[in-house]
Amino acid sequence: INALGNRVRAMIIGYLREHPDSLRAEITAALDIPKATTAKALATLVEYGLVVPDPPRETATRGQWVRYRVEATAVSELYLQLGQVIGEV
Repeated sequence: INALGNRVRAMIIGYLREHPDSLRAEITAALDIPKATTAKALATLVEYGLVVPDPPRETATRGQWVRYRVEATAVSELYLQLGQVIGEV
């Protein structure tokens, strides 16, 4: 649940659900947020397993375009946990 503890991360997940395989620059432009904010939020979402980079960060080279997509199963589990915490499920 901590992964969604900030509005920007939630906005990015929403955007990626509608626009899978987006580049960081596309996300930044669409959501009208600073590049550094997007980078930090994506890093957190990747760390929590909610967003998957392609290619994976371990194999990506500097300057290489990285596309991001939502890890649907992990996000669904997160929504279920959130619903349980707030008493909606």
